[in-house]
Amino acid sequence: MSVDTEWLVDFFRRQARLGFEEGDYTRTRNCCSELLRQLPKDREAWQLLGEAALASHDSVTALRAFDQLLELEPQNVDYAMKLGQASLQAQDWPAAISAFDQVLALQPEHPGALEALQLIGQLQAKLDILGQLPAVLPARNAPCFCGSGLKYKKCCLRKSSQQLVQQRIEQAYAAGEWQQVLSLISDLESLSSREQLVLALARYQLGQRDRAYPLLKSARREWPDDLEVAAALADLELDHDVATAQRLAELVLAAQPGQWRASLVLAAVYARQGQATAAEATLRELVRLDPACDTAWQRLSNFLRKSQREQDEALLMREWTQRCPDNPTAWFHRGMSAVLAARGDEGRGYLQQALALDPRHHEAQCWIGQSYQNEQNPHRALEHLMLGLQIKPDYQVGWNMLGGVYHSVGRQHEAEGCFMRALAITPDQAEAWNNLANTYLDARLLDEAERVMHVGISLNGREPNLWNNLGNILSAAKRISEAREAYQKALDVAPDYRPVLINLAGVEANFGNLDRAIELLRDVLDTAQARTNTFFFANYHADWSGEQVFAIYQDIIERFYPKRRYFDYANSLEPKRRLRIGYISPDFRHHVCALFIEPLMRNHDHHKVEVFAYSLVRLEDQVTERFMGYADHWRHCVGLSNELVAEQIRADRIDILIDLAGHTANNGLACLALKPAPVQVSWWMGFAFGTGLKAVDYFLADEQMLPPGCENAFAEQLWRMPGPAVAYMPNAMLPEVSPLPAQSNGFITFGSLTRPVRLNHRVIRVWSELLKRVANSRLILDSSAFDDAGLCEHYRHKFAEQGIDASRLEFGYTSPVWDALGKMDIALDCFPHNSGTTLYESLWMGLPVVTLRDRPSMGRVGALILHGVGRGEWCTDSEEEYLAKLVELAADSVRLAEIRQGLREEMRASALCDGADFARRMEQTYQQMWQRYCEQGEQQ
Repeated sequence: MSVDTEWLVDFFRRQARLGFEEGDYTRTRNCCSELLRQLPKDREAWQLLGEAALASHDSVTALRAFDQLLELEPQNVDYAMKLGQASLQAQDWPAAISAFDQVLALQPEHPGALEALQLIGQLQAKLDILGQLPAVLPARNAPCFCGSGLKYKKCCLRKSSQQLVQQRIEQAYAAGEWQQVLSLISDLESLSSREQLVLALARYQLGQRDRAYPLLKSARREWPDDLEVAAALADLELDHDVATAQRLAELVLAAQPGQWRASLVLAAVYARQGQATAAEATLRELVRLDPACDTAWQRLSNFLRKSQREQDEALLMREWTQRCPDNPTAWFHRGMSAVLAARGDEGRGYLQQALALDPRHHEAQCWIGQSYQNEQNPHRALEHLMLGLQIKPDYQVGWNMLGGVYHSVGRQHEAEGCFMRALAITPDQAEAWNNLANTYLDARLLDEAERVMHVGISLNGREPNLWNNLGNILSAAKRISEAREAYQKALDVAPDYRPVLINLAGVEANFGNLDRAIELLRDVLDTAQARTNTFFFANYHADWSGEQVFAIYQDIIERFYPKRRYFDYANSLEPKRRLRIGYISPDFRHHVCALFIEPLMRNHDHHKVEVFAYSLVRLEDQVTERFMGYADHWRHCVGLSNELVAEQIRADRIDILIDLAGHTANNGLACLALKPAPVQVSWWMGFAFGTGLKAVDYFLADEQMLPPGCENAFAEQLWRMPGPAVAYMPNAMLPEVSPLPAQSNGFITFGSLTRPVRLNHRVIRVWSELLKRVANSRLILDSSAFDDAGLCEHYRHKFAEQGIDASRLEFGYTSPVWDALGKMDIALDCFPHNSGTTLYESLWMGLPVVTLRDRPSMGRVGALILHGVGRGEWCTDSEEEYLAKLVELAADSVRLAEIRQGLREEMRASALCDGADFARRMEQTYQQMWQRYCEQGEQQ
């Protein structure tokens, strides 16, 4: 794996330009520095750096930048002028005179240079500043007056400037301005032992541990009695040789008992050695001896937090603020600790106390914002984060937090900008690269996301989260085998890293290992994605009954979903009035579900229903804009807590709330669990199975999906509306129906666009038998996952076990799918979980579809579709009947050709494609549900 340096250069160039345009010197300086590491003679980088430095009065950096630019372009008047201005800022009068003289040599009578030289002359006359120099200075490129034979700019002028830089370095070192130290030292031609020491400590203080380590080792040899150097080196040795770290720390403490840095190192050594008691005792002794040592309190707090001793940490934070009541840092850390422990209200009180002591405490403001974000209140979070970043615009952690807020509410462009700004402030912070990659992943910019992740991993390959996220990106790109390798790498570097188990489960499901996938998820069911995936995989299990699937739902719902909160409603109990209907979904966007939601919402009679849309769409698009036009009221709910969404629903006095997603990603079922509306419904279309929630009154489908006797597999009451319980809006881009391939091929081609999760052992066995019964037939399996060669080989092997040669199988991914459908004669449905959208598309392209009715309700989607189009004869109830029907169809190519040419018109004329009729039937269903509620109250 390698970093795309060309992309990285472009990234930092764009960020440097943006930083300069926004007047953000820190951002510009850091980005230019990264650019110049890759391209040392990049003129734009030097110019942006110099201009930003001049504007921010960093004269030394400006001198270095414009001096370099003049080396690259000696005849550039503007560069010479800027160099003179930087020299004036630095009060380096000889350098200024030399630069302005060069301007005049290039452009005589330059007004700016003449004015500057006149000003310097006046200063010389008044203060005799240049009395020690010859009356006439040579030009920058002329021989130096000292007789060295060198150019003046390379000799005495340079020495004068170097002395000035050395003075500034000492000033910056004394003030602890470590970034300024680095910037200044880079302008020195050679470093004295003192300057090497200062450089070592600057890199150490800035957290550049790998780069500081060899410098501090050298400084230790040069300054063996310097306890600060020894303690800092002891800290760095924790990354290399723990025994040496311990020896150095003990040496420092022998000379200076209680030295804070050495004590911290010794505590870390004990922790590494498994001596937790000794580590804690060392830290507690340090805070006892030196209560003003903020770092000691912080390290002890972190130690207790990692040990999951929340109560002990709370007591420690209280002790810190009691012993140091006027220390805003103490109150800040007490507040941050409470926020991290999910005690938001308490934490905000402590953070406000920090602000009372220091109104410009930017960290306290930002962490108040983070506390609101933890509670899914992004509006309050933004308010405080903006305040904190106004105080300190280069607070990298704050920009990461702000990016997280924007990301949570689906404002990807703003999130991207925040994470980029965080990276521009601290380019070597791997987690910020990870955050940026996530914005690209959400936006499906997968190439960009992968490039970003490679940069992050190059900075810290020991962080499992980075490998996990790389796996997510590769998985989204359907590079399944590579994703599996990345997930395994995450476990290699951190065997107890639990989040990767969710993603490994997804890989196992693609390979058909559903039992293994569900088992992996058992340990991480405290996360929403693991619960969603468990529901999803359980539905596809080839050997479980509906009751077994429902049992898993009941267990997870009982353990992890919120309890009902609302029992009283202010809705008027008038059976015949205009109803307030609420739809909640993450799929009001370019998504397959939109093909079925849109015919309903577009055709509503708004005299009968007032439509409210509760949008959980993270990335809005043109389809979202259409949906906005179908709703009377649009509520953007991304990033809000379930409680806030529920309160909005109650404020809107919704009569019937309809879930359109089921247990799919980013659904709103946890909100429905609170029961904010008097009648709540899950329409089958989003998930094809019930929710498992007692707070949902009805599961809405038709008699084909819900035959009598299946009630025990649902928590909801079953409502069977007149079929079909859906309407399909064909994609406008679909091509015309092609001729029957068998007529030119001389053989029948079966096909399916199914995802591999449906290819269980029953399906593979039956389809293999079909290929044996229909001589010379072929099978096409086409979906995005089959872009992965490893996955294709896995399923070739599965069919080979059933006696099917690989030559009769074609795996691949065709986008759009119409070309793949054009190569098929007959479409195959899967079981026990039928296909969905791909069945509609197959029928629309003229392919007959045979379905096997299996367990309700996800195993009877095919029956709903086929009865809706008027082709109930293609529904079967056993594997043998399924095979017989397919063999019968395959035997008559003339009949197949007739079906192919007429099926689209059949479908267009059927109830399945009549959105207006479906909307009327749904409105009648809602009216019946509401009338029952008005007359009988709740049914459960």
